Amino acid sequence: MLVVGKLLRGVAVVGVLGAVLSACHFSNGDYGPASAGAGLTPTNGPVGASGSGSSATAKLLGGFNVPKTASSYDGAGFPIPDYGPISYHNYVNGDPKYPATIGVRNSPYGQILTTKSGYTLYIRLGDEFRDSKCFKICLDAFPPELTNGAPQAAPGILAADLGVLTANNSWEQVSYGGRPLYRYRLDTKPGEINAEGKGGIWYVVGVNGLPITKPLSQSSATKD
Repeated sequence: MLVVGKLLRGVAVVGVLGAVLSACHFSNGDYGPASAGAGLTPTNGPVGASGSGSSATAKLLGGFNVPKTASSYDGAGFPIPDYGPISYHNYVNGDPKYPATIGVRNSPYGQILTTKSGYTLYIRLGDEFRDSKCFKICLDAFPPELTNGAPQAAPGILAADLGVLTANNSWEQVSYGGRPLYRYRLDTKPGEINAEGKGGIWYVVGVNGLPITKPLSQSSATKD
């Protein structure tokens, strides 16, 4: 009877430990405080010129309605050629010499994020918080906006929302509101916006860090 009692107590202890570990486990496979992911509560309202919307935020966090094509072409979401690696001015061996500066400019979609030289920046629906799902040839089509050190905020940018994550090419990628930022290979001049809506997952970024899926004129017409 003494042996049976010890066995039962041992089973109880294992059960308690299992419950504790289960309570600490998050769906992303990490362990951490209950506040992990705080500040990412979806906002209400339709996706429009302001870029707000619970559906958009849920997609960005890897939630519901992520397009099935998001996993194709290494995450690009639509057919793309293999462009091969790209090098920009002031880059050495594909790595920038200086911290990136993120700017903002007016566009048909309202104010959107850009590089220092005015190239459009995009976010990818289906990326998770500080985690890119763009790989290999996707990275050649949508090069991550890289930085060498903490990125700088131009006037109009929320400096507190700028951050850095490790890109899938192992360099430092700029994030805004925790969302990875990318350029598009076929934007060959400042001001071009050739990736908007591509694959149903690539969109320009508003100053609030959310995707803008409609031009201002369409958004106004929808509201009217």
